[in-house]
Amino acid sequence: MRLRYGTNPHQTAAVEHPPFTVVAGEPSYINILDALTGWQLVREATETLGRPAAASYKHVSPAGAALGETVAAAYARARDADPKSSYGDFVAVSHPVDLELAAVLKRVVSDGIIAPGYDEGVVEILAAKKRGTYLVLEVDPEFEPPAEEVREIFGARLTQERDALPVPRDLPDDAVLGLIVARYTQSNTVVMVKDAVAIGIGAGQQSRVDCTRLAGEKAALWWSRRSDEPLTGVTMVSDGVLPFSDNVDEAQRYGVTHIVEPGGSIRSGEVATACAERGIRRTVTGVRLFRH
Repeated sequence: MRLRYGTNPHQTAAVEHPPFTVVAGEPSYINILDALTGWQLVREATETLGRPAAASYKHVSPAGAALGETVAAAYARARDADPKSSYGDFVAVSHPVDLELAAVLKRVVSDGIIAPGYDEGVVEILAAKKRGTYLVLEVDPEFEPPAEEVREIFGARLTQERDALPVPRDLPDDAVLGLIVARYTQSNTVVMVKDAVAIGIGAGQQSRVDCTRLAGEKAALWWSRRSDEPLTGVTMVSDGVLPFSDNVDEAQRYGVTHIVEPGGSIRSGEVATACAERGIRRTVTGVRLFRH
């Protein structure tokens, strides 16, 4: 399938064997990256946690992700996590799109959506967005990708086993959701979750503490729209080890009461001590969730 363009408009692009149907619009390369990454996130979230899930994607990382009682509620919560970053997002939802979600999407700035189906009358509403260019993709919910992933860069072909390791399920739901979001976010990343909403995502930073600070600032902004009380009860998930206790210092500033990380740093003892001194629960998973 020829795509509208590649990463940039001056690049041609195509996709082979897409596990979706183009219902309306014409996809670009980045649309496909956002769509397929977002679909994996919401599919895993709903299969693991048993509730409708939604994600708001920009540049192959989620601006927000959430669970909800309905798919419309899940998306409204996901987008509200960081509405500034969600401007012009690509939407991924775990369940068929109904008229309630279509009404929400009709009034926000968004580039497209991927879902496992669309109720009667929904496609017509969505296809009319963006002067008829809104992208609507219907994914095959039964599709399972190959066990091996392949990527080519500068003439070199890399292969690796697909990351299909189940996230630990013996944790609170917020921690599980944070782990799933981290799996589908560009590394390095830190995810802050409260009440089944990823309220702060610090993605793609070279410094782990910068990830923590960025996620915390977004979480604080989210909370400021809701209450004048101090933010607390936040779960923080790190896709890689916390190398220094400065991450704990930053986390405490943003109401974090539970930190979930792989562990294994040469200074993990210092990190554990910092958590104990600040009354922050720390869970070591032994699982790294990098995505590059």
